[in-house]
Amino acid sequence: MKEKKDCKIVQDLLPNYIDKLTSEETNTYIEEHVNTCKDCKKVLDNMQKDIQLQEKKLEKKKVEYIKKYNRRLKTLKITLLSIICILVVLFVVFPGRNMVIIASLKNKAEVSNQKSDNMYTKISHYSSITSPLTFEYYYKDDIVKVITTTSGLGATTTTEYRYPDQSRIFTDAPYGKTLTILDSLEEGYVSPILTDIYYNSITDLFSMSIKSKIETIELDGKECYMISNIFENEESKLRWYVDKDTGLLLKLVQRGLVQEQYQSTYQATVIEYEYSFGTVTDEDMKEPDETEYTLIGNDEE
Repeated sequence: MKEKKDCKIVQDLLPNYIDKLTSEETNTYIEEHVNTCKDCKKVLDNMQKDIQLQEKKLEKKKVEYIKKYNRRLKTLKITLLSIICILVVLFVVFPGRNMVIIASLKNKAEVSNQKSDNMYTKISHYSSITSPLTFEYYYKDDIVKVITTTSGLGATTTTEYRYPDQSRIFTDAPYGKTLTILDSLEEGYVSPILTDIYYNSITDLFSMSIKSKIETIELDGKECYMISNIFENEESKLRWYVDKDTGLLLKLVQRGLVQEQYQSTYQATVIEYEYSFGTVTDEDMKEPDETEYTLIGNDEE
């Protein structure tokens, strides 16, 4: 009877004994009993095995958790690295490429502008809501000749000769031919070559490079860059077509809504540019017969 009572006491103490929560005296008592009692020995062994099994399961869960955590951490690192790479491309590589292209085009356009001591330029405006309009610039020997032509109803051609001291404007209109003489309104010659369509400072260059999408296309047999703003709506996006070799603007296309008083009108505008250097002759700069025109104004009077 005493042995059963001792077994009961020992088995109640075994959990604390395994967890090392019992005193040295109690440990001695338990160990002496277990060494002489097969039943209690078996109970202790089973409890230790259960604990070891639980510890293994717990350890396995910890390992699995760590592996899962590491996988997630790896995925997060890859995601962050991908985002960083995308940001590098968007804000370093992509703008860097655009900066090089835009700066190169501007330099080429400025070189072309230096050749403008003898040049011909034609600028044609086409709009979905207005009649076509054409400007032709001739420049030779410090004299500028500008022909402005409108088409459609009331088509008119105005030919202006800009001399250092005066401007002479010959107008051919449905109502007749007139000549207007004005004091010079300009100081020197303003080239029609657009070199400021790109940028005026490094800050402008960087800003434009971030916003621009630059594609290589072929336009009328010439290899060009098509430049557009990636932040603009596709339907109203402004597109520049620039000659790769000269940096000169060949075409400009813009579509969008135009507010007119109380209504909005969808408008498509196309502007085309043509250039020729060293081709203007004295014959091109010759004035029409003045006797065929009626003088309607003279600021010198």
